[in-house]
Amino acid sequence: MTHAITRRTALAGTATAGAAALLVGCAKKNNEETKNIADSSTDIKELYDINEQPVSALKQGGTLVLSITALGPDFNTWSASGNSSYTSTVMSPMRNASFWQTLPDGSEVLNKAYCESFEQKIEGSKEILTYKLNKQAVFNDGTPVDIDAMRTTWEVKRDEEGPWKIEGSELYGKIESIEAIDGDNFHVKVVCKEPAYPVQNLFSEIMHPSMRDPELFNNGYVNNPHPEYCSGPFKLESLNTGEKVMTLVPNEKWWGDKPVLDKIIFRQMEPQAARAALKNGEIDAVATGTAAGYNELKDTAGTVVRRGQYLFAGGLNINPKRVEDQKVRKAIFVGTDRENLGKIRFQGLPYKEKVSGSMVMMPFNKNYRYNFPVETKDVSQAQKILEGAGYTKNGDYYAKDGKNVKVSITIFGDTAVNNSMAQAFVQNMKEIGIECGIDQQPNSAFSKVVGNKDYDITFSGYSVSSDPTIGTKQFYYRKENDGVGTAEIDAMIEKMLTEPDDVKRAQLCNDIEKKHMDEVCTLGTSFNGPDYVIVKEKLANYGSFLYARNAQIPWVKIGWMK
Repeated sequence: MTHAITRRTALAGTATAGAAALLVGCAKKNNEETKNIADSSTDIKELYDINEQPVSALKQGGTLVLSITALGPDFNTWSASGNSSYTSTVMSPMRNASFWQTLPDGSEVLNKAYCESFEQKIEGSKEILTYKLNKQAVFNDGTPVDIDAMRTTWEVKRDEEGPWKIEGSELYGKIESIEAIDGDNFHVKVVCKEPAYPVQNLFSEIMHPSMRDPELFNNGYVNNPHPEYCSGPFKLESLNTGEKVMTLVPNEKWWGDKPVLDKIIFRQMEPQAARAALKNGEIDAVATGTAAGYNELKDTAGTVVRRGQYLFAGGLNINPKRVEDQKVRKAIFVGTDRENLGKIRFQGLPYKEKVSGSMVMMPFNKNYRYNFPVETKDVSQAQKILEGAGYTKNGDYYAKDGKNVKVSITIFGDTAVNNSMAQAFVQNMKEIGIECGIDQQPNSAFSKVVGNKDYDITFSGYSVSSDPTIGTKQFYYRKENDGVGTAEIDAMIEKMLTEPDDVKRAQLCNDIEKKHMDEVCTLGTSFNGPDYVIVKEKLANYGSFLYARNAQIPWVKIGWMK
């Protein structure tokens, strides 16, 4: 299993399948394993598969039962400890307050359930954004989704150093004021000190005014999703924190398109248990990117395999607060056999890829560039880096001041793939001269361990947006990374955020990433990966979503075919 920390998928325009170094399985039937090379002529639709159907072709009602690797404990997706793809997924049916909606191909459309119109213009050095809100839009406690909610979102998210433990400030620090037009709290003018791009990342999610309370924001969502502060097509019926089951039903207060389903049930399960549950008919879909999961489930009676591209980049996540010496981090970057980690990860799957060189763009993105400091592992160069930093080989390992260079790799779950990758990494580190141990955690601990940064190195990574702007800021800006980075990179990021041309801004993102990967060395890529979703064959509008995953899943359209 590949663990992903989520972030908003947003862009202005449509993702294009450009020259790519990956092999995409695009067969639609269980007994087929047809594979196409994704290149500049690839249709983006070949990278996702959801059995797209009109609502008129679906039965009204029915239940959808899904497994989730981790259910909580922190249900605040905006906080550092709640920011995971798992939490984003389970909260999204009932917390849909957003001015923008992302489609599977990556295009952004205005979400008219909340925002009826939007205008953007430049006046002098400032950017003026005008929003006309839907007056029907309310949170479940009756609070309107109006200017106060927008101001709350701005206040909480504008500063990494504020009292709220947020996961990235995105573009909110550029806002100068938020004012009602002619006294109408649903007609709002937002003034930015300077242009901010992509503008769709502003108010991509809207907070209830209660979130101004730092205690509620930081601690109040532990084992409590606070449905009264949500706004969406579904509402919470029950949450059993002991059995780890969440049940959602249609929200009678929802004013938008009515959902097809009568009920959504999320059950926390380890991957092996989820596979058994699908075969026994207890759940309706299982996503997998491992050979064990794929080969066990691909021929399950009554199911189909929906294949697509997993929007993930990572596999070499180094925590600079624990691995403090940049030279050690650089040696790990340079000396890690990333190609071997990918081979282990995908062994047994009808899928191949070259090692990716970017955290902020997928290889099929037309603006993708390889930014990692080396093409392949270079053990001798890694050792020279350590020796240049004053480390001396003492037996098998390098040491300084009588202490070995020592790290640990944290893995989640007890799968053969994870264990094999960890063992290979330990041996790889020994080859360099770095002592490495294995810290094994249950899958359910992922959000807590990563959110609290209780690790040295993990194979985890981040979901990838079609526009690299916000990812570049989130990954490489010092204010969003506990001060880790450089002043020069910060200045490059600040310039990048003001570039209106999408292509030029993407190239600036590439320049920033290349410099950070070479000089700071905290987030590195080992693999991307495929996305296989094995689902009951009658399930519609659900599967491998590409850019419409996590918080963007179209829950109101999901249902069972007639």
